[in-house]
Amino acid sequence: MKSLKIMLVNEEGCFHPGIISLAKVLSTQHRVNIVAPLTPLSGSGHSLTNINAPLRFKQYFVMDKAKIFSVNGTPCDCVLLGLDKILKSTPDLIISGIDSSNNRGETIFSSGVVSAAVAGTIQGIKSIALSAKCEKAKGDKEYMAIARVFKKHLPELFEMIQPGITLNINFPQNFNKNGVKFTHATDSPLDNRYVSEVNPFGTQFYWLETPRMGFGLEAYEQRGDLYWLKKNYITVTPLKLNLTCEKSIEILENAKIKL
Repeated sequence: MKSLKIMLVNEEGCFHPGIISLAKVLSTQHRVNIVAPLTPLSGSGHSLTNINAPLRFKQYFVMDKAKIFSVNGTPCDCVLLGLDKILKSTPDLIISGIDSSNNRGETIFSSGVVSAAVAGTIQGIKSIALSAKCEKAKGDKEYMAIARVFKKHLPELFEMIQPGITLNINFPQNFNKNGVKFTHATDSPLDNRYVSEVNPFGTQFYWLETPRMGFGLEAYEQRGDLYWLKKNYITVTPLKLNLTCEKSIEILENAKIKL
């Protein structure tokens, strides 16, 4: 495979072991630039910083073969600012990750990692979202292993990305046992729960716990990404930009609604 110009982005910060491990592995063959938030911004989705909060970036010289730029914005800010002002040339590929939690099913809509990859796709650049079940990882051992497997299959993955399509890849905790499944995103409700607490001044406030997708019989029968991750398969889900439901357009037209 020829050497690629790759932009790395994430939602957990520019020094998170997931993105640093990916940079270390990929930079042995490719030109790698990290453009990522300075601080963790999990669950930021496709949000962008508005005109009332100016963006800034800073370069860090801590890696030999990869450049690191931090941005005081969201993952999508990083992609757009990186393309417009930070990078000297347009990358061949944008990789968002490695995230420490799987982004599957309905969580793709709130995920900053998936949204950053989609932002790259919107700009006409091949993009991949890369996530893993590494919430309990200590150090970079698990991330380095995932990065090596990803690099091994990058030539095939790069070639299969079609215009308007983002690849959403998830690694289970024990990914060496089985193989890869090309599958769809599971359609199942999110179990969003909030923890209620009271501060020293008597004011009640709430913390959002990590959104968890229910794994009931309905989700099981779908045989989607959630199902195969539970079976320890690596899942690859192609996501398209066009979210229009064509069938509903026909239904609405036939309803002959008059305003």
